[in-house]
Amino acid sequence: MPTTTAAPASAVAVPTMPPAVASAAPACVHLRQEDYIRDGQWRSLANAKNNCSHAVRIRMIWAGTTDGRCVSLNPGQDHGESKPGRGPYVSELRDC
Repeated sequence: MPTTTAAPASAVAVPTMPPAVASAAPACVHLRQEDYIRDGQWRSLANAKNNCSHAVRIRMIWAGTTDGRCVSLNPGQDHGESKPGRGPYVSELRDC
């Protein structure tokens, strides 16, 4: 009769940062997203604008592709990122 053994504890991946530690960007940072065609190829564009009265550091968390880098935005500044395809979208803006 075959026997099964549980995987050793060392084989279980442990998250480096629990989700509760990551915080959302302030509500005064506005996100706009759209899909467009460039050179016959679909792209997804996300643009974040700092409407706050203070500087912020944000990072775009993309679904379906790699996340953006951490950027600093002064009041009134914006930052755009685009990814290939129609599927990717920013699922959240995080403080960083």
